Amino acid sequence: MENNVDNKKLIELIEKLKEEKTMEIQNQVISEILKSRFLCPVILEAAPKGGGKIEINKDTKIQFSIIKTKEGKTFLIAFTADEEVNKWQKSKVQQSIIYTFEDYAAIITNNDNIDGFIIDPKGCNIAITKEMIKEIKSNITQETVLEKDTTVELGIPKDYPEELVKKLSDLFLNMPKVEKAYLMLMTKADKLSYLVIVDANGEEKEYFNTIATAAIPFLKGMPLNLLPANTEFGKKAMEKFTPFYNK
Repeated sequence: MENNVDNKKLIELIEKLKEEKTMEIQNQVISEILKSRFLCPVILEAAPKGGGKIEINKDTKIQFSIIKTKEGKTFLIAFTADEEVNKWQKSKVQQSIIYTFEDYAAIITNNDNIDGFIIDPKGCNIAITKEMIKEIKSNITQETVLEKDTTVELGIPKDYPEELVKKLSDLFLNMPKVEKAYLMLMTKADKLSYLVIVDANGEEKEYFNTIATAAIPFLKGMPLNLLPANTEFGKKAMEKFTPFYNK
């Protein structure tokens, strides 16, 4: 049974990175990893349904396949295609479930016994360590807090993040409470970041985690700050800028 994943662009970028070890290509690889869907090899303990399919629910027990390194590190596995699964597969009862970067990150950051995940161990063999995952995720501040007397400058990014804006606009279509959203370039204490102000009639915070997660692949190393529209700073900022999303 074939799985619906397509990571050709990721593999092309990884091969390019091997030839040109530049920060720009490295960031492109990271951005693509964040957008990719991988095949995670597991053994599922669940009752089969008709047609040989297995239903996964909260009671399903999942046993992850792992790789142990010579240094004693433990890694989960992320395959980019069925062909890579077939190169490695050790057990006939083994199956694959589709996982994203966020799925792997949630497991790894909450488990002291797992050190990361490896992409295609019989192929490109790229290790994404727990430290790398934390660094990538640290680029996002889910909600910005502006202390009193803090000097902040706002403007429109010179290199406007069109992909980020499109992704967020599509996301907001499925968030019925979101009325407007603004994107600005914020300078605070000589540090640059994107600032997204969200107007959801006082219910913004319930969406922040989803917004932050969706934004990760499109930030290209730029930190992101989120701010509710009903704050004093948010209200003043919205007077000077045009929303990129207007319901």
